[in-house]
Parts: sequence; structure tokens; C-alpha cells
Amino acid sequence: MAVHEIRETIETRAQSGDDNSMVQVQKKINLKQGKRHNILHMDFFDDNFTGAFNATETQVIQVYVSNYPIVLTAGVVGQSLASRGPLAGDDQVLFKYERLSLLPGRNGAYDVQEFPNTFLGSSPTFTFYTDHVYLTVIFYTDSGPIDMDFAMSFYMSVDSVDVDSVEYGIGVLREYAEAQARIRVSNGVTIEQSEIRGGLPMWSIGGVRPEIMAEPTGITFGEGWFFGTAGYGAAEGMDELAGIRAGLRFARTMVPNVDAFGDELFDIPDWFKAIAQPFPGISSGPVRSQQPPLKHFDNGNVEML
Repeated sequence: MAVHEIRETIETRAQSGDDNSMVQVQKKINLKQGKRHNILHMDFFDDNFTGAFNATETQVIQVYVSNYPIVLTAGVVGQSLASRGPLAGDDQVLFKYERLSLLPGRNGAYDVQEFPNTFLGSSPTFTFYTDHVYLTVIFYTDSGPIDMDFAMSFYMSVDSVDVDSVEYGIGVLREYAEAQARIRVSNGVTIEQSEIRGGLPMWSIGGVRPEIMAEPTGITFGEGWFFGTAGYGAAEGMDELAGIRAGLRFARTMVPNVDAFGDELFDIPDWFKAIAQPFPGISSGPVRSQQPPLKHFDNGNVEML
């Protein structure tokens, strides 16, 4: 176990062009190669931006610690600022700080978020293999250009452990792939009310799924061979094999969600098909009394007869 501390600062003047409402500043920090790095503690201090923002502007500061340089995506920051940095939960993000000024009329108040937060940042969090990290600061505003002096400080306590070349190589390749540019991320599923109803447990529609009641009349497909109508000890009604197979086919009918399984028109419940399962040849067709012999080609492959 080799724990070492990293104390770094990033301080410069961030300037953008006349029509540019975004500027990005980066700094690279080199680490040792061939190791697995585990972040034990992470802390961040905003040295310069301590006053309130202009109450008539929407301004955002995003700060990242990542394996590779930050690539802006097509997302939106706040309500209208485009081209944001990656989400805090992205695998390439080791730390993210965001300072968002609220809408005009709130006296320049702002919200601050960190990931991992102060509590999580004081304990081991993320593991990575890349032999460098990048400090990135991004400024956004809806009333460019940007011209700011800023200063920020970072602290990282890192446990670096030697690993074999296979683990190190796979880890580096994975992190390199994660850092590739992603213009837009969409990984959620929109669920409508009708789909939610179908996905909830059955108690949401009354407790049980409805079932089809079959009558022992013997006049529809399958009922004649299932029910005995003459009483105990008497012979049951007979049915042709074609009628039994028709009943099994109706028992397998696909139905809409939360409807009863089977075929309601012919009063065939789905559990009819379970009766025929022990009898080979009813649902699958005739069974040969003797399987055909195996014949092989000269190369040993089995010949199809």
C-alpha cells in the first residue's frame, strides 16, 4: 500500500470571444504507471468565487476531476445553457462540483452541489488505472462574453498498488473507451400509465388474474375429454384427437395484458394444456414407435434420414 497526497491548484484568467458564452480551462496531473489507483479522500476549495453572481444573469461553474479531458455534450445546463459537461454519475468523472446561479430576481443566490459529497469524499470512492488525471473548470453564461479571474485548489489522497500488466492494460483500455466523445446520452425509458398498470403486481387490479370457467358440456374443443359428465365410475365422454389438439391450441391463445389466459369464446382455460403434457404425441404430433437408425458419412458426420 502506497498512499500519496496530491495538492494542486488551478488559477488563471478565463476569457471567451464576443459571442462565446462558454469557456473551458484544463490542467493535467501525471501519476505513476502500472498501478491501480484508489481515491481515499477528495476535497475541493473555491478560492476566488465567494461573492454573489449578477442577479440579472444565469451563470454556471462546473469543476471536474477526470481520467481524460472533458468533452462537452449536447445537454443543457440550467434551463437554457447548452453544451454541458458529462453527468456526475458518468464513469469518467472522479469528482464534480457545480455552482448554478438561480434565475433573475433571486438576489444573485446560487446552488452548490458536489459529487461525491463531503461525507462520501472523506472515504474511499473510485478506483482507476490511467496514469494521469485532469482538472477542468467550465464557465457558462447567458450573456457572454466571459472574462473572469479564478483560483481553485484540489486535494486527493490516493492509494496506488502495483498490478500485473493484464489488469493494468484492460483497465486503461476501458477508461480510454469511456472517455470517447458522446454527443448525447439517452439511457432512460419513458413509461406511460397503461404500461405502468401492466407492470405492477396483480393486487393492483384486484388480487388475482381472472380465469376462464369451463363447463362440462362436451360441446366445445377439449371439454369432452377433460370432464366426466355421467358421475363417479361412469365412462367419460370421448373426443377425437383433432378435437383435443384444437383445445390445446386454444388453451395457448395469446391474450392482452391482465386478460384471462386461454380462449374465452370457446371456454377453454389455459390449464387445459397441462393435462396433455404427460401424454406424448398429443401436442407434438405422432411419435415413431422406433427411432430411425443412425447412419454416418465417411467423415463421421451423421446422415439425415
